[in-house]
Amino acid sequence: MCHLLIIEESEFALRQAVVTYYETKEPFYLPAELSEGEEVFLATKDGIIAYAEVLFSEYTTRPADPHWLREADEQEQTYACLDLISVDLRHPLLGSSLLGLKITPGQMDPKIRQWLVEAWQAGHFESDVTTIEQAKERRMERFRERNHLTPLEKTCELCGNTQQSILEWHEHQGHFQTVCPTCHRLAHQGLHEIKDIAATSDESSP
Repeated sequence: MCHLLIIEESEFALRQAVVTYYETKEPFYLPAELSEGEEVFLATKDGIIAYAEVLFSEYTTRPADPHWLREADEQEQTYACLDLISVDLRHPLLGSSLLGLKITPGQMDPKIRQWLVEAWQAGHFESDVTTIEQAKERRMERFRERNHLTPLEKTCELCGNTQQSILEWHEHQGHFQTVCPTCHRLAHQGLHEIKDIAATSDESSP
């Protein structure tokens, strides 16, 4: 089964949460009743930003998480524990409204699921990863890189991006470079000379 969860960002800071939990490889909880092993696309009202797998669901009071923006109460409901597989705050699907994509929240039709998975993989910088297992291994590789003793620089060394929340490591000639996701993809493709500034900057192109 594959599901789409739309999270209200006035209640839960989803973008910050997925960056944090993707880097630390910690699972986290969102209100949903889903079965172990099910796929989940996480979205804001602006579009899809993450792909995850359900570890389990439990009926409980709201688990502690600093990314909640509203006060907790003592009410119990079902929360799904999610393990992030891939995150992309620059994915083309993020710029596409869910209404425009004709995708509704909840369980997806198999044909819609297949189309969405292919669209995610085609736009995501790990498009060469074809299985959840491969995605998990790639995520572990990046986690090991992030735990290198040298701290991240304040900007991407290839394009100058200053968004520290999305900067990451790239191993190059025996040392680690600080790069943004777009330059990281280009580096692995052997295209260092190409700098897609529009894709890695908050500033609009003239």
